[in-house]
Amino acid sequence: MKHPLLSLFHYWQRHPLASKDMQGTVSRFLRWQISTRMLRMPVVFSWVGETVLVIEKGMTGATMNVYCGLHEAIDMAFVLHFLRPGDVFFDIGANVGTYTILASGVIQAYTIALEPIPATFARLERNLRLNDLYSRVDARCLAVGAEAGSLRFTSSRDTTNKAVSLLTAATDEPTLEVPVAVVDELLSHHSPPILWKVDVEGFEPEVLRGATSALRNPELKAVLLEADTPSLQRTMHDAGFSRFNYDLFDRSLEPASANSMPQESHNQLWIRDLAFVQDRCSTAPRVRIGNITL
Repeated sequence: MKHPLLSLFHYWQRHPLASKDMQGTVSRFLRWQISTRMLRMPVVFSWVGETVLVIEKGMTGATMNVYCGLHEAIDMAFVLHFLRPGDVFFDIGANVGTYTILASGVIQAYTIALEPIPATFARLERNLRLNDLYSRVDARCLAVGAEAGSLRFTSSRDTTNKAVSLLTAATDEPTLEVPVAVVDELLSHHSPPILWKVDVEGFEPEVLRGATSALRNPELKAVLLEADTPSLQRTMHDAGFSRFNYDLFDRSLEPASANSMPQESHNQLWIRDLAFVQDRCSTAPRVRIGNITL
């Protein structure tokens, strides 16, 4: 079995940003390990621009932002390059709010952020409070699905909590009941988003079943969608989207083959109106991430 530190080093070697600044990555890793062992409390980490991120020991995904600059580098860079001040960003499965902070804290877009797990939602609110983002973020402790009601979710899996209905076997782990809304109804009270990020641990088909009208709104230009199944591909194609790969360094968009995506990407990037999206990415101001400028 591979040692965890060796696995982490190999991950850094594949990461688009960490691999270009390995010395800085290792240095940040060591500082983080020392500080968390000494303080034994949440650490406020200076992140992108003037933003901060509160991170606690055990928050695996969030700590990668400390080590690598941007955990999901390709997808996060796309958000930074594509959005503009005043845009509306829809963050479904916001977790502790990393994408929301980039969109509303760095770019100054308006974000609708949904996170169904109360303990995680409290961490999201803490990040909003420290970044003074309440005026630009509508944050709700809420899940979305094919119909309104409630669902039982796991509650002890950090970033990978999911609807109990998606589990392949019975579980005796802690669960909780959370309210569920429908995207079409929810967005009827907002200006239409230009970009969605949907990261709901396998519940994406149900989310899109309740988003038929919103997904076809011509104001929506791009969707970052974690799951990838033939059914979801049909749904996105039927709504007028095509899948692309994004190069965060030269800011280019290339059509993705049916079963491929960049190894370092965490989400499928679906785009409608390629010329508009490409122009936005190409002309965005440069952003400094640690020792690298994108």
